[in-house]
Amino acid sequence: MNKTQEQLEKLREVAEASLTKTEELHKVLAQIEALMSREEMQKVSKKNK
Repeated sequence: MNKTQEQLEKLREVAEASLTKTEELHKVLAQIEALMSREEMQKVSKKNK
């Protein structure tokens, strides 16, 4: 492989890893949001009883 090809391959690997981390971050944030929403619903439910 020539030098340019190697550099492109490394950049591609970095970009793919970055995308994976972004997807994982979105999943974690969605889980946190769901948990907070559930807790808020429980508080509202207790107040209405």
